[in-house]
Amino acid sequence: MLPMNNLPTAGDFFLIISGELILIFIAVSFLVGGITEYLPPERIRGYIDSKFRWLGYVFGAAFGVLTPFCSCSTVPITAGLLRGGVPFGPTMAFLFSSPILNPVIIALFWTLLGYKIAIIYVCVTFLGSILAAWILSRLGMENQVKDFSSPITACCAAQTGTIESFIPSEEIFPAGGCYDSKNPKTGTALHREPDPAFQVISCCSDSTGITEEISSPAGQTFTVKMKRAFVFAMGTFKQVFWYLLLGAGIGAFIYGFFPQDLVVRLAGPGNPWSIPVAAAIGVPMYIRAETILPISAALVGKGMGMGTVLALIIGGAGASIPEIILLGSILKKKLLAAFALNVFLVAIIAGYLVDFFLY
Repeated sequence: MLPMNNLPTAGDFFLIISGELILIFIAVSFLVGGITEYLPPERIRGYIDSKFRWLGYVFGAAFGVLTPFCSCSTVPITAGLLRGGVPFGPTMAFLFSSPILNPVIIALFWTLLGYKIAIIYVCVTFLGSILAAWILSRLGMENQVKDFSSPITACCAAQTGTIESFIPSEEIFPAGGCYDSKNPKTGTALHREPDPAFQVISCCSDSTGITEEISSPAGQTFTVKMKRAFVFAMGTFKQVFWYLLLGAGIGAFIYGFFPQDLVVRLAGPGNPWSIPVAAAIGVPMYIRAETILPISAALVGKGMGMGTVLALIIGGAGASIPEIILLGSILKKKLLAAFALNVFLVAIIAGYLVDFFLY
């Protein structure tokens, strides 16, 4: 039977962590929405397709930082970049960085695990994304990309989406980072229409989505842009709300009731095998970073090594089974295996580096 005197401790943890997560998520999502209003996708694409090869890798990984938050968005965007003629290496840098690096994840790391861990995490994952993409390019993996003329189904869309025109000059990011199953044209991303008004719809919110009519692009004001950024933030928040609460709830249970000596013995800093094991467990799991971070904060509080936590987060967020299944629609098996292996290795390296600097 669980000791009831630990219930107030678990309750306090849940209230504090969930409150912090909600405030941070909404604030940072609004900031990202505002940035995308002033940094259109066609300009980002131009940066990625840089004539300076290494700059292209850097911009590709940086683009991954600014992308929406559900991992199912990564695959259609990757396909659109490849179809649009963006070089293979920078596109792979985006593919690696997108699921594991975004402002919300960075802010949560900073709040829950400290600024040192956040800085190490950003540096290792950003540089690891660039290096992994460069290695794949040097190995000549470009020929492992399929002819993706067939439609691609996004995991959170209700219908099949295509990549026929993913990144035209008039396109915007959809609210919530997913793809509009109701769009009559492509079923993927929303487009700026020449009509006086258009809708921003989040496919991940509910059956109806979040809709907000706003004025046409010509003559947009700051207020209109911020209104759309707010719609983006709320749509994204609604998408991940239950994941945040689930993570806070599991973390509260671990913090209040899980035996500390067991955690230290199995996954403490003194166990060198805990990092590769955590990475191996994380890679096949479908786990959102927003969910695992509050759980990780509780595990760290119980004595789990920080490197083990990072290996689990990077492995789980970087190469989930749904993402790999979707990637199978545009990548051949050899490149798929190389992608998963690179995520696994980055997770392990990050884990050992963190332990090296902290312990």
